[in-house]
Amino acid sequence: MIMARDQLTSCVLMLLCFLGSAHLLLAAAATTLQFTGGSHSHRDRVARRMADLLASLPSAPPSKSSTTNSASRVYHVTDYGADPTGKSDSVAAISKTISAAFSTAAASGMSLFAGIANLGGIEIHLDGGLYFITTPLVLPPGVGNINIHGGSLRAAEDFPADRYLIELWPEQATGQRNSSSSDSGASSQYDYEFVTFRDLLLDCNYRGGGIAVIDALRTSVHNVYIVHFTSYGISVQAGHETMIRNSFIGQHITAGGDPGEKKFNGTAISLAGNDNSVTDVVIFSAAIGVLVSGQANSLTGVHCYNKASG
Repeated sequence: MIMARDQLTSCVLMLLCFLGSAHLLLAAAATTLQFTGGSHSHRDRVARRMADLLASLPSAPPSKSSTTNSASRVYHVTDYGADPTGKSDSVAAISKTISAAFSTAAASGMSLFAGIANLGGIEIHLDGGLYFITTPLVLPPGVGNINIHGGSLRAAEDFPADRYLIELWPEQATGQRNSSSSDSGASSQYDYEFVTFRDLLLDCNYRGGGIAVIDALRTSVHNVYIVHFTSYGISVQAGHETMIRNSFIGQHITAGGDPGEKKFNGTAISLAGNDNSVTDVVIFSAAIGVLVSGQANSLTGVHCYNKASG
């Protein structure tokens, strides 16, 4: 069966080669007759016959278009005007990118947890830039399956001291407090699900905190470097199953034996919720490394030094 198929393939290839060669020879002959002597009527008859023969030869099938794939769901902040050099405020451009991505993906109609749209794994790509922001990046509630990655954010000198560079915070997004949330960390309602932050550097510039995760379900913070916070590097409130792993968090950039260690303050990670996980994280400077006030949280491979404890 395989041998017969191979023989058929060889025959088809030989036929195509023959037809191609014949095509070239006939075209050359027609050109030669056009410029040589002989009866005018005889040349016309030969030319017409060759033209008919050329028209009868099979043509190559059209190649498939490379543009048949559907539009990409990777949204680049630089396409929306963000400045990757950090010289100008990029918060409006990045927020515009997020809005464009969410409005497009939400049209799919798919959902995760009740009330949370499944955005299909869209990516907000920071293109390896360093972005200066004057106000927080707030994700609207009711969205899930999102990946934000690949760059650095730095707070402005007048950044709000009681806010975070990135916020999953429905109260800030809508201006209304979620009545289902409580100080105990329990919640009967979630506003976000399966949001991933990875490969980011967040410089709080001693103005507020790094990431706020509030009323969120199954959030992932992976390979993130957070520095210069004054409140919390990462604050988890209510929600469920936030995973923080393979990250570096410190108020001051140091590698031990810092003379200003006694003055370090702030908390690297606060877990005011249940069933969260912190794995393989180094906290290299803070007053408190990990503050746990919820239940059933797990800490594995967490190293705290330079005053940080917890």
